[in-house]
Amino acid sequence: MANPNVAVAITKQTTWHGATEQYSNVYHFDGPPVDGAPASLWTGLINDLTAAEKPIHGTNVTFKTGRVWSVGGTKQENVTLALIDLTGTGSGSAIKYFKEAAVLVEWECARLNIDGRKVYLRKYIRACAVLSGATDAEMQGETIFSTTVKGPFKTYADKVQKVTTGTSLETFNLVSPNGRLPKADNNGVVNNYMISREFRQN
Repeated sequence: MANPNVAVAITKQTTWHGATEQYSNVYHFDGPPVDGAPASLWTGLINDLTAAEKPIHGTNVTFKTGRVWSVGGTKQENVTLALIDLTGTGSGSAIKYFKEAAVLVEWECARLNIDGRKVYLRKYIRACAVLSGATDAEMQGETIFSTTVKGPFKTYADKVQKVTTGTSLETFNLVSPNGRLPKADNNGVVNNYMISREFRQN
């Protein structure tokens, strides 16, 4: 177990059901101490996560804000460490697709739960566009993703699992909100099928 000390939200925007909607992926990290850390460390973390996310989102997804805040303390103790405006869009496909379709990326955690079952850290990626190289059957969840389709998402998984950033090259390790670490480096796995998940759920 490793206690997370910061969380990061990368907020994106797209149109959905006739309106503009914002949604985000939230990451928890076990990283360097918060006290005394320069602001550039937190903005660097935001920028690195944004760079990892852009290739797996369509050009109809606009990146809006990045926020880092401390976790692990009381509500009064946890504070925002950085909040910055983001620019640009995803660099994936420009062909729009059903917004509730998601690619599931998951990391097996090192510790089992109280019942002895495996525990997974999961991220749901709504590309909002047809995945590069995917067939209709793959996009509709009828057949498994090819290695080509999985490639960008596996790259994303490895980049966000361990982030090294800042002038001192500080390391942030991805953990679950309750502190479970992935079982090993480069442990991220892309689920074989496209799934459906309510759009605004993280």
